[in-house]
Amino acid sequence: MAEDSDPFECRLVFLSLLNKLNASQQSIYKVASYAMRHRRLSEDLYSCLIEELEQASINARLNIVYVLDAIFSASLKSRFTGYVDLTRQDLGRIVQAVVPSDPKGVVNLPNMRKILNHWKQKRIFEINEIEQAEKPLLGRETSSHTTGDGFSKDDILRRMEEDRERHKKLREEIWIRSVDESPDAQFEELWESTDPLDPETDYEAMMVQNMMRLPHYAWHMMLSQRTTTTQDQDTEMCEVSS
Repeated sequence: MAEDSDPFECRLVFLSLLNKLNASQQSIYKVASYAMRHRRLSEDLYSCLIEELEQASINARLNIVYVLDAIFSASLKSRFTGYVDLTRQDLGRIVQAVVPSDPKGVVNLPNMRKILNHWKQKRIFEINEIEQAEKPLLGRETSSHTTGDGFSKDDILRRMEEDRERHKKLREEIWIRSVDESPDAQFEELWESTDPLDPETDYEAMMVQNMMRLPHYAWHMMLSQRTTTTQDQDTEMCEVSS
C-alpha cells in the first residue's frame, strides 16, 4: 500500500481513471486496484466515486457500480472494511443514482438487481440493508420492459456489448472462493443445502440411475434384496403393533 501518496494527486489520478472507465474487466480492475493500493485514502477516493456516479451518464454509472463490486471483492481478500463501511450509509443513494426514476433509468434495473443479489450472496452487507436500499426498485418490476426510448441505435448496440463484458465478471465471481475458507467449505455448503435421503423413494431412484449408467451390473438383485428387507420390516412392525 502506498503510504506517502499525496491526497490531492491521488484524487486527480483516480478521477482520470474514472473518466476513462468502460465496461471491460481490465478497465474495472484497473480502477479497483488503484483504490485498494491507496486505501489509506479510502474516504477521499470513495467521495470521488460518489461524485462521478451522480454526474456520469446512465451507462457509466453502472460501470462505476461494478468498480465498487471489484473493490469489495478485493477488500474481502485483504480484510479491509473501509470501502464497505463507507458504502453502507449510501446504499440507497447509490441505487437511486444508478436506476433513477425516469425512462432511461430502467435499462440499469436488471443489472442493479444482479449486483445487489451478488452482494447478498457474498454477505458484503446485511440482507436487511440491501432490502431497504432496493425497495424503490421493487415497485418498478412491472415496468421493467425496456423499449429503448431515448437511445440511438449505436447506444443500444454499445450497451449490449458492454453488458456482455459486465456479465463475464459476475460469472467469474461465482467461482471465486475466499482464501481463508477450509478445504471442505464447498462440500459443507452442499451438504447443508441437501435434503436428507428418503428411504421410501430415494434409494429406488438412485438404483434406477445406477441401472441406466451400468446396465450390465446386477442392480436388480440389490433392488430385490432391498424390497424383501423392506417387506420383512413392515411385517415385523405389523406383528408388534398387533
